[in-house]
Amino acid sequence: MDHEFHFFPAACPDETLHSLLSRYVRLSGLGSWAAVFNAAQGDGSFARDLPFPCHLIDLVQALPSGASFGIDSIIARHTLLPYFQPFLTEHQFAHAQFQMAYRGGNGLKTKLGIIASRIETTSRTRFCPTCLITDVCDYGTAYWHRVHQLPGVWICPHCQTPLSVVDHRWLSRGPRKLYLPQDEDIQAHAHSLLLNGSQRGNLLTVARNSLRLLEANAPPRSATLIRQAFLKAVIERGFALPSGRLCLGQLADYLRRYFQTLPTNGEFLVLRGELDGRPASWVTKILRKPRGTHHPLKYLMLASALDFDLSGILRANEVPSCIPPRGVENAPHIEELHANITTESAQQSVPSKHVSKQAEQAVWEGAITGAEAKEIARTARLSAATVYRSIRAVSGGPERWKQLKFLKIRAKRRERFSRHYLNLFAHECQDYIWLYRNDLRWLKAHLGKTDAHKGNRKPSSPFAELDTLLAVKIIECALSIRALPGKPVRVCKTRIGRELDALSRFEKQLNRLPLCADALASVCESTEDFRRRRLVWATENLKRTGRPVTRSAIYRSASIRPPGNC
Repeated sequence: MDHEFHFFPAACPDETLHSLLSRYVRLSGLGSWAAVFNAAQGDGSFARDLPFPCHLIDLVQALPSGASFGIDSIIARHTLLPYFQPFLTEHQFAHAQFQMAYRGGNGLKTKLGIIASRIETTSRTRFCPTCLITDVCDYGTAYWHRVHQLPGVWICPHCQTPLSVVDHRWLSRGPRKLYLPQDEDIQAHAHSLLLNGSQRGNLLTVARNSLRLLEANAPPRSATLIRQAFLKAVIERGFALPSGRLCLGQLADYLRRYFQTLPTNGEFLVLRGELDGRPASWVTKILRKPRGTHHPLKYLMLASALDFDLSGILRANEVPSCIPPRGVENAPHIEELHANITTESAQQSVPSKHVSKQAEQAVWEGAITGAEAKEIARTARLSAATVYRSIRAVSGGPERWKQLKFLKIRAKRRERFSRHYLNLFAHECQDYIWLYRNDLRWLKAHLGKTDAHKGNRKPSSPFAELDTLLAVKIIECALSIRALPGKPVRVCKTRIGRELDALSRFEKQLNRLPLCADALASVCESTEDFRRRRLVWATENLKRTGRPVTRSAIYRSASIRPPGNC
C-alpha cells in the first residue's frame, strides 16, 4: 500500500474490519476511502464490507508497529470465519485462512460451500438502534457489530431490540464505500424489522446461540460427532428410534409448528422446506450420514428447535455420543481380524498346514448358510483368521461365500419389506433403498402385486401449502414495490421473483402453483400501465417542485421516450 498509517484506532468489542477501517478514515480526515485503499495491492477486498476480507497481509504490513494487529487476531475477532469454522473440514479451514491472509479471489466462498447455499442470497447489512445510542455513549461512535450481520439474527442478543436492515439495492451501488451506522445515508435507507410477540422468543434464542457460536471460536469438529449429538436430541424427543431411524412424519410436524413461530420471509423462508409432510431435505441430511458442509444457520435452527446447546458441544473436547455409528460395535473384532491376516496368508491358494481338515469342514458348514466370519468362528470355536484362511484355501471360495452371504441378506430384507409394506408406503419401509439398489426387478414386481393399501392412499401435493404462502408474499411484495419512494418501479414477475428469491421457481414450477400464477397475473403491470403511472408521477413531481409542466418535461422526468421518436 502507498498509504502510510501514522495511527490506528483501537477496536471495539465484536467490531467488523469494515467498521474499523471506516472509523480510521473518519478520524484521519482524509474524507475518502480511495485516498487510503485505492493503491492497495491485489483487489483491496479488506476495505469492503465482506464476511471474509482477503489480502490481509497488505493491511497488517502497512499498520504502525503499536497497532498490535496480527492476521490471526483480525480473522478471529473482526471477521465471520469463527461462525463457520466449527462446521468446516481441516482442509477447508486451512484454505480459508490462507486465502484471507494472502491470496483472496472468488473461489473462497465456493470452497466453503457458501455460494451453493440459498441462504447467502438473503444476507443483509443490519444494525441495532439501541446499540447505536449505547456505542456513541460508551465509545464516542457507533460501529458495525459482527453478530448483527449473521444470517438469522433479526433481534439483538444484547438489548433484545429488533434490528434495522439497510436497503441492499442501495448499498450495492457503492460496495467499497465506508459507511457507519449513524451516517445520514444509512439512516435514510434503513427500515426496522417488524416482529410480533410470538416470534420474539425463538428469534432471540437463535440470536443468542449465534452469538455464543461466534464467540466460541471453536476449531473444526468432526461432522460425524456433531451428527451424533443432534441424533441424540432427536431420539430423546421421540422423533427417532434408538437405532437412529427417523420418524419423519412426527419430526416434520414438530418442525412445522416450530417454523410457524418464525418470520415467513428471508432466510426463514428458505429453511422452511416444501411443507409436504416430510422434513426439509437439509434436516435429514444433517441427521443421517454426513454429506459435505452445511451452513451454520441450519445447525443453529435445528438446535434451537430441539432445545439443546450447540455452542457447549463445540467448546467441549469431545462431543458426547448417543448411539454407535453403523459397524462401530464390531470395530475391535474387525481390526483384530485384519491384524491377524498377513499378506502371505491372503495370497495362499492351498490349504495351510496350520488348518486341519476338521476345521475346514466346520468353516464351510457355516459358510454355506451365508453366515459371517465372526459367527462361523464363534460356532466352530476358531479364530476369525482361521475362517478366512480356510475359505481362501479353496479355489473360488471367497467369491462363492460372498454370493451366499448376499442371498441370505436379500432373503431377509425381502421378507422384512413384505411385512412392513402391508402398513407403510414403499419408500417408508426400512429396506426400500437397499432393495432398490440391489434387487430392483423383484421390488418392481412386488410393488405391482402386493400393494394392499393402494386404495387408501391420497395423492400428495407438496406444492399446495407453498402455493398459498407464496401467493400472499407476492401480493405483499407488489404493494411494497409500488410504495417505494422516488420514481415508480415496474411491478413484474422478474422483479417480484428477485425480491422473494423465487425467480427460478416462477420460471420452472409456476404450472404447479396456480394461486401464485393468478397473483402474478393480477399484480403485474403491462408496459402501458407502467408508462401511465410514470407519467402521472412525473406530472405531480414537476408541480411539487415548481417547474414548468410541459410535454417534453414530463417525458424527460419520467425517463420515457415520447411516442413517435426513434
